[in-house]
Amino acid sequence: MIRIAVLDDDPMYIERIRQITETCMRQLEMRYEIHDYETGQSVLDDLKKEIYYDVYLLDVQLPDINGLEVAKRIRRRWSDPIVIYITNYVDYAVEAYELNTYRYIPKQLLEEKLPKAYASMGNILRKQEKYRRMYVVERYAQKEKIFYRDIYYLKKDRKYVILVHKDGKTSVRKTMTEIIEELGENEFLLIDRSYAVNIEHVQSVKNCQVYLQNGEVLPVSKPRWSKVRDTLMGVGR
Repeated sequence: MIRIAVLDDDPMYIERIRQITETCMRQLEMRYEIHDYETGQSVLDDLKKEIYYDVYLLDVQLPDINGLEVAKRIRRRWSDPIVIYITNYVDYAVEAYELNTYRYIPKQLLEEKLPKAYASMGNILRKQEKYRRMYVVERYAQKEKIFYRDIYYLKKDRKYVILVHKDGKTSVRKTMTEIIEELGENEFLLIDRSYAVNIEHVQSVKNCQVYLQNGEVLPVSKPRWSKVRDTLMGVGR
């Protein structure tokens, strides 16, 4: 799911941007959601709540906070999102590009330039969509969200599966098969009855063992060795 934020104090332009964006996302065959903002402060308030977006479409001149300042604060917390300025003020273009801006689009060229911007960043958005995926663990009234990319491997422990990830360990009362199906068989590979690895974190494979980038070494069962070796040789470093 690609998350897109539109910031403009003119509802007419918000609607035009939304219509163009919806058309382009359908053409790119991407799942998306769009959120509208009319003040820079409302974007920053959500940023404090850790509400982030993959794409920010920002006006520059706003009634409260300059759009350039909004981008600066976004970059302090999160460097990944694509920032596109859509504005009537071309004088800020140089400063905007210093903030790693993807495009600077004059409003009078909106219908022409914004679709071209989306077309050129289609592959970037697809990578971001994959990069931002989360596995959600629910227990009682709490939810723990873990980025797929942060999971090193899975370990079976009786009736639980332990997700070993960048921030520690999280146990889930499910079978290994269920977890792998949820995460995706193309990304998580069963190497032993008790272990499955995130292919992205594999450094090398040898002697019935998988070496991970975090320094850990996991066993590969002999019946699975040939398949595991053949699958992982393409990602071994």
